[in-house]
Amino acid sequence: MSSSAIASSLGSENTPLTSDTNKGTLIVNITTVNGDEGNNKSSDFTVNIHANDPIPATFKGNSSGTAVKLSMGMYSVTISPIPNYNSSLSSDCTGGIMKVETKICNIVNTYSNS
Repeated sequence: MSSSAIASSLGSENTPLTSDTNKGTLIVNITTVNGDEGNNKSSDFTVNIHANDPIPATFKGNSSGTAVKLSMGMYSVTISPIPNYNSSLSSDCTGGIMKVETKICNIVNTYSNS
């Protein structure tokens, strides 16, 4: 690699430039099933992302999906528990991600009075 190519890939202090283009994307969809008795909505649940430099790391659930940028590596998703709701997470809510890869994590929170 030429010195000009190396210089162009480094920031002003000779550190690699960070950019969303060097991150994978995890889309987190939250669905809430209330049945006849539940009254919570997706935004009542708090989502936590455990990964290398997640942006955002914590956010309110959204049925339309929230895009999270992740640096390459292993990640996992957890959701705050709410009494009487059982959470089911899809297989892409944990695992590994490469840069420029997109994965979709679906979480279904179902009300149960038992």
